[in-house]
Amino acid sequence: MTILIPTCERVTSLLTAYEDGALGPLDWLGVKLHLALCPPCQTFLDTFDRTPELLRQAWDGEPTPIAEHALSGALAALREGRVSEGPQLHPEPEDWEALESDGDPLLSLLLRVHLGHCAACRETWGPDRAPIVVDASSPAESLASVLPSGSRLTWHRWGLGGAHLAQIGTQTTTRATLYLAKLPAGHQAPSHEHQGRESSVILCGRLQDGPAHLRAGDWISHGAGQWHAPVADAGEACWSLVHLDQPVRFLGWRRIFNLGDRVQSS
Repeated sequence: MTILIPTCERVTSLLTAYEDGALGPLDWLGVKLHLALCPPCQTFLDTFDRTPELLRQAWDGEPTPIAEHALSGALAALREGRVSEGPQLHPEPEDWEALESDGDPLLSLLLRVHLGHCAACRETWGPDRAPIVVDASSPAESLASVLPSGSRLTWHRWGLGGAHLAQIGTQTTTRATLYLAKLPAGHQAPSHEHQGRESSVILCGRLQDGPAHLRAGDWISHGAGQWHAPVADAGEACWSLVHLDQPVRFLGWRRIFNLGDRVQSS
């Protein structure tokens, strides 16, 4: 974002104070401007607003001391950064249909990479789905043996921030396309809008995508009409597999070049 408009990570950290009316004028204005431009953060705020009422509906009677203690412990763990190992974001149940014999082989590849990181999903969806474990030190080479036959990685620069994309393959019937993406540490991908669904899985590194902070194995999807500009954490490049149903469209000055369609066909 800009000096005046804060990042998604900054906005999510300010939401409690924003809801309580406790922000100073500059922070308040920055949050308002960001929310006006960022659909994922708008969705996060809507969920944030609904949570207390949903909890009241789900909680029958007064909270017990045991429940209060459990909640206090969970909040303390979040404040101290003590979170469980492994992916935090997982595919939807309908996504797993891609692993069937008539499913999309490119989306199936993403699912198998997620399974390689996620013991919980292996237990739920079966360990016989040929999970793929990606070597974080050489993700491109690690994937080479499982890529579709004839795949040849040709890298293309994506924007001015150092991001690169390599097209892996295209589904002949649906024209869905699979990419390998690399975003250098601390760099941001160009803002873009989705014309169809995007599904991504992180191979290594960490990524801030709207309110979601992603790490290896995490799965995230964006629907048509959503736009975002993910940022790699400092210290390590972020690699991911990206499955696009339709081309993306860039925002701002890049629209005059119609680069969105080139990403799909390059």
